[in-house]
Amino acid sequence: MLRIGVIGAGDVARKLYLPGIHNPDAGVVLQAVCDLVRERAEAVAKEFNGQSVYTDAATMLEREELDLVFVLTPLLTHPPIVRQVLQFGKHCYSEKPLTLSRREADELMELADQNKVLLLCAPIYPLLPTVQFIRQIIVNGALGKVAFARAHSSHGGPERGTFHTDPGGYFLSEKSGPYVPLYDMGVYALTLLTYVLGSVKRVFAMAGIAIPERRIEKVTEPGFAPYTIKLTTRDNGFVLLDFGDGCFAAVDASFCMRYNRVPSYEFYGSHGSLTADLWRDEIWLVSEVEGFHHPEGWYRLELPDEVKERERKLWGDSRPTMGLRVVEHFRQCLAKGGLSPIHVSRARHVVEVMEKALLALETGKVQEVESRLDG
Repeated sequence: MLRIGVIGAGDVARKLYLPGIHNPDAGVVLQAVCDLVRERAEAVAKEFNGQSVYTDAATMLEREELDLVFVLTPLLTHPPIVRQVLQFGKHCYSEKPLTLSRREADELMELADQNKVLLLCAPIYPLLPTVQFIRQIIVNGALGKVAFARAHSSHGGPERGTFHTDPGGYFLSEKSGPYVPLYDMGVYALTLLTYVLGSVKRVFAMAGIAIPERRIEKVTEPGFAPYTIKLTTRDNGFVLLDFGDGCFAAVDASFCMRYNRVPSYEFYGSHGSLTADLWRDEIWLVSEVEGFHHPEGWYRLELPDEVKERERKLWGDSRPTMGLRVVEHFRQCLAKGGLSPIHVSRARHVVEVMEKALLALETGKVQEVESRLDG
């Protein structure tokens, strides 16, 4: 039986990780839920069949026999909690961003190695069949030499969605950092692009405040009163990436993309181009390369039948939550070994890219990225 512990019982846990995760028939138990607000932890435990409730992570880690701990706390709170989990010798999965500094990411990676536990990190894009298929197509040469890519890793701002807890902290640098869309949204594009194209060699960034006031209204937690907030963090920006050998990418990381009709990812090469809409699992390709060429030019790619069948066997007709995918992947890691595509080493590299992007903002200069990904 796989015993799961969760630290953080907010919107991310409720929406993206906990639905369906407690399933004793499948060998998974939601053993413990921890949140600083007891009422929140109790409500989540009741809704998702959590067996016990805590308000202190160290107490939970000491008392409970846990196989995997999810750290799902707010944006910049992960490092000290992940450190606690690793020190207790528990396997850990951390929401993004793992840290804001390469030094701190290195320390956590070393601690996981010392204690012989897995540290897996969001985003889970490298686990998604659509993303794996995109990588396979490009690695297999359908585009020839990739010259540049474009990624839209933005939305209109957290105030435009419905939350249970107040999302106002996303607009304050004192709570969430100087360029929140980069670590909240840009991290998705950086993870996918490094998975497909490899290590980033150099980075540059531009960012500022475009919409200086936001109205927070769509919060369902009892007692909430709507209010207007003045931004102290940058809400809009671009990151430019150099992968070496003349391959570049542009990533928008913004809370100002109110509406959008373009593909989320675009790759352009010497002999073809590929676009992908991850929300619709839709991939389009045009290629001059034998084996990928289509007489009508652009055509839609479908996932291979064996991939579709594997997904049906695992999840039926439903779309699995991120939590379910992480649990399944964790089981495979324990059974088969090998380096996970969401291993802390990838998060460490992405963290350094973001750290150097912030440095580029302050200095106005292109920054060198030192870390490299294996493979």
